[in-house]
Amino acid sequence: MYAKGKIILLAVCLLSISVAVGATDYKSWLPLIPDTLGGLARSGEPDGINMEMGGQSWSSLHQEYSSKSKKRISLTIVSGIVAPQAQAFQSMSHMQMETQDQVVKTVNVSGYKSLFQLSKADKNGSLMISVNQQTLVVIEAEPITSEKELLPLADEVPLKKIATQAK
Repeated sequence: MYAKGKIILLAVCLLSISVAVGATDYKSWLPLIPDTLGGLARSGEPDGINMEMGGQSWSSLHQEYSSKSKKRISLTIVSGIVAPQAQAFQSMSHMQMETQDQVVKTVNVSGYKSLFQLSKADKNGSLMISVNQQTLVVIEAEPITSEKELLPLADEVPLKKIATQAK
């Protein structure tokens, strides 16, 4: 039933799509998605959405990468200040925290303010890179155990081109 509800919601969203000022059309990012990331090949086709609701708009493009060894990386590009990822970044962008189970800290990635998160217990992490005021590039990976495993993945993503596309 959950899947059916998700399909219906997606259908409604697709029927009412209009790209408003403030969010980049996700289709403009399609040529910028790498064929491989961290040595992993794309797993399926990219999944994108342009959304407008209540005069606010956002867009997102998501690509999965995986291997037979169960290593998984996902790349998401998000534009629009009302996007859930943008709101999460804003609320956590000044946070520094380390516990026995988790690390959250601000880092610099190619000159862009970024937020690194690591769940030590679950062996997964994410890197949220703010390429401009309204666009984020999010890289998630598992299994990982350190910042050194996740940060180099950003070098494989054309961050400057994404930032330019999103203006």
